Amino acid sequence: MEEKKFISQTFSVECRGRDIIGSEVLIEPEEVDVRISQSPDCNTISSSVRCQYNTGGHGERCKASHPGVDKVDEGVRCPYSFDVPQVFDIKSDDYIFNV
Repeated sequence: MEEKKFISQTFSVECRGRDIIGSEVLIEPEEVDVRISQSPDCNTISSSVRCQYNTGGHGERCKASHPGVDKVDEGVRCPYSFDVPQVFDIKSDDYIFNV
């Protein structure tokens, strides 16, 4: 049986941030590093985003549209921060995932 390995890859992307309705807000794009990884212990694929506008317990929210406060309403989702399959487990009809 083959030993499972930790898999990780980092990508550089340009992001213009998001507001509460998903519109881009930054005039100049921010270069961010997105690390996508999978642990051999589970079937979850996760991302970790290195960005000055990330906030939240897992860096899952974008505050580019409101840099002076942690979040607005329930928070603006970072389009590059995710956990699969959890990101697809929609809990309510009013949940919107903006990418």
